[in-house]
Amino acid sequence: MELIYILTYDCNFRCSYCDIKKRKQDISFEVLEKSLDFLEENNFDIKKIKFFWWEPLIKKQDIKYIINNFPKKYNSEYFITSNSTLIDDDFIKFTKEKKINLTFSIDWDNNTNQENRKLISWDSLSNKIIENTKKYSKFIRINQVITSENSKDFFKNFNFIYDLWVRKFNFLPEYYREWSKQWLINLKKWFDEILEFYRNWNNFELINLENYSKTSFFNLWLVIDTDWKIYLTNLILSWIFEKYKKDLVIWNIYDWLKVDIKDDFFIKNYIMKIENIVKKEYPNEVLKSVKYVDLILNNFCYEFK
Repeated sequence: MELIYILTYDCNFRCSYCDIKKRKQDISFEVLEKSLDFLEENNFDIKKIKFFWWEPLIKKQDIKYIINNFPKKYNSEYFITSNSTLIDDDFIKFTKEKKINLTFSIDWDNNTNQENRKLISWDSLSNKIIENTKKYSKFIRINQVITSENSKDFFKNFNFIYDLWVRKFNFLPEYYREWSKQWLINLKKWFDEILEFYRNWNNFELINLENYSKTSFFNLWLVIDTDWKIYLTNLILSWIFEKYKKDLVIWNIYDWLKVDIKDDFFIKNYIMKIENIVKKEYPNEVLKSVKYVDLILNNFCYEFK
């Protein structure tokens, strides 16, 4: 099982493909401490602890506090995904000391970034993303975000990142939107090009192989929210699914967990609930499109492996 900490709903970007409703909503120190007590008192099979989706480095000190005080009995790995603009040498040093898996989420090249990533002071941060990626390339992974529109430049953008000496990639196509036939053709074509590139002795690691899910873009994750409630899905972060939070909450950190999250019947019903909500919120054309995108990505991963 994986654990996601939601430390804030804020971000210094307003990316066009991100459907999290950004706002000033942060976790309190009281909730932070109580969450660690809750995890100490319970016994979950937590293999990975993740900070991602919003911009987690807005809460650097909270991340450090959690990692420094997390119950030792879990012996878990830590993962942070960031847009890289708030990184610094001190935090890089911390990630190296604690053996944290650090991922930068990037679209590339500059034109592609500027199409999707919106914020007030873009010009000053555009170069910073490139500089940080190149500077820390040997210590980081990359989420290469592939939107339906920029799929035409997917391979070019991949080469741009590769030339910055990045060698660990997670390819992240845009899910839950309708892709045209041509966009899907572009996606398939460039995944084939990347396979050919790899076969020609251009080595890199494919992080996608770590993240398999039976349901597209959905895993069963233990999620601790800023409001001290606990969920088993990260989909509650999306504004589309916020209205279902009361139906998806399983408990809170101020009490003993009174449901067995390892029980097959409970898990099956929870997954069914999620799938029904997804079907309710998205038209068939979008869900059909998701299946094609997922099939293309899965076939690529299979061939790569």
